[in-house]
Amino acid sequence: MLLKFYILTIFLLIASIGVSAGDNFTHEKIAVKSTRSYTKREEKLKIYIEGIRLDMDYLLRRMRFVDFVNDPAVADVHIIITDRVSGSGGMVYSLMYNNLTIENLSDYTITSTTLSSDTYEESRKKITDALILGLMPFVNQTKASEKLVFRYNGDAEEQPAQNADDPWNNWTFRGDVYGDVNLEESRKTYDYSFNLRADKVTEEWRYRNNVRRSVRTRKYITDGEEYRSDNTSNNASSSVVKSLSSRWSAGAFGSYYNSNYSNTVYSISFKPAIEYNIFPWDISDRKVFTIAYYIGPEWKKYYEETIFDKIRESLWEQSLRLDLQVVQTWGEIRAGLNATNYMHDWSKNRITLDTDLSVRIIRGLSVRMGFRVENVHDQIYLPKGEVSLEDVLLNKVQLPSTFEVGANFGVRVQFGSIYNNVVNNRL
Repeated sequence: MLLKFYILTIFLLIASIGVSAGDNFTHEKIAVKSTRSYTKREEKLKIYIEGIRLDMDYLLRRMRFVDFVNDPAVADVHIIITDRVSGSGGMVYSLMYNNLTIENLSDYTITSTTLSSDTYEESRKKITDALILGLMPFVNQTKASEKLVFRYNGDAEEQPAQNADDPWNNWTFRGDVYGDVNLEESRKTYDYSFNLRADKVTEEWRYRNNVRRSVRTRKYITDGEEYRSDNTSNNASSSVVKSLSSRWSAGAFGSYYNSNYSNTVYSISFKPAIEYNIFPWDISDRKVFTIAYYIGPEWKKYYEETIFDKIRESLWEQSLRLDLQVVQTWGEIRAGLNATNYMHDWSKNRITLDTDLSVRIIRGLSVRMGFRVENVHDQIYLPKGEVSLEDVLLNKVQLPSTFEVGANFGVRVQFGSIYNNVVNNRL
């Protein structure tokens, strides 16, 4: 019953979004409706910000010309900030200004870009500077604008910037190493992993390459005996995607996978794919609704003979995936539906529904819920024979299952003072 409710909710939202798909969502210009004289208002501009985690103490100290409020229903401007990874490994932040009370201004969006080499201080300064600049048309409607001073820090004799040569040709590289140790008298755990990436992103092409190794070791000592569990996995993937139009994309995806936990010596796949976005990609910071189809061969080899009497096999697999993401002043919805099957036997399939809803019902009341359900019928890698109790307790092997379900639910109720301007970091 709960699953039916979620599916119905998602498709109703999709339908409502589809009706408005023809609307103009590119609010890049500030529309001034009238040039008549007016009196600037005395009170400060009230703003509400959400979307990403910000250093609010830093904002409050630098933006004393506005009032921060904790309820969007009483704000003059509702700002939603989203982020995405840039081609160089930095972040591109989209700051969406939703006008709620100012009559002669429209909604618009600006962006701020940080570098992968930026420190925390440099990143928060860039975001705050962009936030302030975007607010200026609104602040100009208040008398607080008369107390603002602007200064340009550039060299008066500097020349216009020239297009710099890029010796890396838009390629970026990154390496991550992680380790964790936890020691007790009768239990010891060791985890480590490393990850290498090489990416190139342009307006027309996107290349992604990734290699990862993960090792998890568990040792238990009881009655003088030691029990040990070692789970290792290795992953490698490579993809190239071409932008065909404002909505269409095509690409090819290759992968390698190894895991003793999943009884897999290797699983190698190559899958061409095509994708269509119902909304243009230039508004992807607000709305994305994609439909993607993948198909291609897989080659597998197993450590132990499987429940289907296989030690190695060649298969064809296809996948259909739908992804929806909507960010609005009323809340946010993320939903994904993925259906995959092996083409030699359509009963070997997996269907996954993953949703995350955050909705503001009324002033001071918001609801957040998430739901994930998987219908699993594709565990062709499971080893033949019985699994010992020791292997189960030590989490050495994957166990058979026909479903996986997870859910979360939360309600936030807020009332009282609408202002949030004071900084107090005392004990």
